[in-house]
Amino acid sequence: MPRISLRPKLPFTQKELDYLTKLSRSRNQAASIVKRSKIVLLSYQEKNDTEISRELKVDYKTVRLWIQRVLDFGVKEGLVDKSKSGRPQDISAESRAHVVSLACMKPKDLGYPHEIWTQRLLAEHIRENCIKEEHPDLSKINQGTISKILNASKIKPHKISCYIAKVDPDFDQKAANVLDTYREAKRLNEKKEK
Repeated sequence: MPRISLRPKLPFTQKELDYLTKLSRSRNQAASIVKRSKIVLLSYQEKNDTEISRELKVDYKTVRLWIQRVLDFGVKEGLVDKSKSGRPQDISAESRAHVVSLACMKPKDLGYPHEIWTQRLLAEHIRENCIKEEHPDLSKINQGTISKILNASKIKPHKISCYIAKVDPDFDQKAANVLDTYREAKRLNEKKEK
């Protein structure tokens, strides 16, 4: 026998219903958000929690949880996970800026034989030199944290789109010599054709 729900019917505006319908059909949203929106929509269509649980193949308690969350917090806030307290951020803004500045440098400038940084190489360099460079909070940094810091700054040292090299001091003279050779070859060709 299905369990009878004693909670009030979900009161939605047309705008909220449209939002839920759009979410339930979305291919770009997280699967968890899509499933939650389907749970809430089915409840709005007066299906009981057991039927919703069977139809969507989710636990009965999950159905109750998300419907109650929407009742308590509203559609937009009720469908998302609560922010987790987690561990506080223990890398200072100065240390993050240091990571970004290192990623923008060439490893060759720091004595490495590499042209570009890999996250592994950058992590090793930072861990080895963080105390000396007065960033002790980076002593346990890993590749994942480096990736997050660089992604937040939209920096991708492993994907170089252009290269700037030191210019040869004699470049202008060498270029002039090459261009003179081409001009001379062109003049000789024109002379031959006549």
